[in-house]
Amino acid sequence: MQSFFKIFFLFFLLSNCKLLYSQSNELREEYRQTNKYFKEQNFSKALESNNRALELSIKEFGKLHLTTATLYENQARLLMELQDYEKAEIILREVVETRNELIEDYSPELAEALDYLALSLRKQNKLEKAIIEHNKVLNIMGNIIANNPGQISELSRRSALYRARAYYTKGKLLIKQDNFSEASGNFAIASKIFERTLGKNKKELEELKIDMMKLKEKN
Repeated sequence: MQSFFKIFFLFFLLSNCKLLYSQSNELREEYRQTNKYFKEQNFSKALESNNRALELSIKEFGKLHLTTATLYENQARLLMELQDYEKAEIILREVVETRNELIEDYSPELAEALDYLALSLRKQNKLEKAIIEHNKVLNIMGNIIANNPGQISELSRRSALYRARAYYTKGKLLIKQDNFSEASGNFAIASKIFERTLGKNKKELEELKIDMMKLKEKN
């Protein structure tokens, strides 16, 4: 199965840039190796390198640290690329718990972890649970945008992407409930937002279009 969100790599770099300033040369090197393997779509090697970085981060910073949490999130994302959604879900729940403990205010990092948690649940067909996480994401992003007017462009783009994923999941839930008409509407909204927000990386949109074709066959 093709990778379903290459946009991950941009977020991967942005959310982990602080690792470049770690005191550990070994940690910096494993971080670079992880990025290298990811760009090559060698997700197994990327996971191995990220796991080594994670071990180093735990030694250097401890488990209850934002850098360690970020590496755990990357571990979960790579597991999702390798279709191990159940394990990714467990890890992402731990990341959310850590960030809730260490970050007092609403943060893009928390929203991002919750968004990937929702995706891991969708991939396991746990659609009702996924919707709960999507709603948390949208609530957080709404609060962040309201309180950060100077960053509204990037925050709005990311919020739109999260909203599209929520519509996609809701559409799949409506299909499960045999509500094909409303499902089609949700898919259509998600498709339009993906067209505007995904840039050159259209894997999520391609996946959605496959589901849209399957839905047409039901009507």
